[in-house]
Amino acid sequence: SKTDELIASLERRRLAMACHDPATEMTEQADVMVLDGGMGHQLRALGVEISGPVGTMRRFLGVAMANLEQPQLVVDAHLAYIDAGADVVTTNSYACVPRCLQHSPDVGSGPIDLDTIIRRAGELAKEACAQRPGRKVKVAGCLPPLAESYRADRVGAFDENLAQYRRIAAAIKPTSDLLLCETMSTVDEACAACTAALETGLPVWVAWTLDENKPVLRSGESIEAAVAAVMQTPGAHGAVKALLFNCTSPEIVREAMPVLRAAAPADVLVGGYA
Repeated sequence: SKTDELIASLERRRLAMACHDPATEMTEQADVMVLDGGMGHQLRALGVEISGPVGTMRRFLGVAMANLEQPQLVVDAHLAYIDAGADVVTTNSYACVPRCLQHSPDVGSGPIDLDTIIRRAGELAKEACAQRPGRKVKVAGCLPPLAESYRADRVGAFDENLAQYRRIAAAIKPTSDLLLCETMSTVDEACAACTAALETGLPVWVAWTLDENKPVLRSGESIEAAVAAVMQTPGAHGAVKALLFNCTSPEIVREAMPVLRAAAPADVLVGGYA
């Protein structure tokens, strides 16, 4: 059933937030936060068209445009995850980056405005949460990769990335409870996103995607180096609340989690999600 599929998706997105002795390998089950599932998959199931070669920015366009063209489906997707048990929903703005929107046809008087579509994603997430006031679900504003996911070789220069992340962070901040820098493939990419996120004053989570054969970033850089660089970002201490892994096989996440827990400050939560 669709309910069973949603629950399975939520289990894959389970975020094991550490509230335990850092010396222990695994998080206690009593303190677990659950993230929503992938918005692209859910929106496709609800009827949003997804086309283009797998792995290309063009393939994400329909998901991004749903914020403007099919907003009720975006709200419905968030609500489905909330009703299945999600404690946090992530804004449908993973694809709202210039390299994706450049594939969109002009609407009205000109091209799609990046700030408008990102703000709309945040508003729709907030609207869904407001429809379930008893759940007290938080909204995570997404700071995604600016090019193709999992491609460390496509990550741009730090200053260029920082400028784009500052724009994204400013647009998503008003509707977010925290900012999630996710699917980061390199040390510099995460630092650029984290720098922009920290400048908003909101709590920040950072999630890296790992190599599928060994517990290192997709770039080959070490987890220790990634954690150290993020925590050296101005304002990180006290504001970076969680360090995570995502879009990585469960086997590699399990192998990498003790490394992350050992490298992260004791007061920073750690976890993983699909």
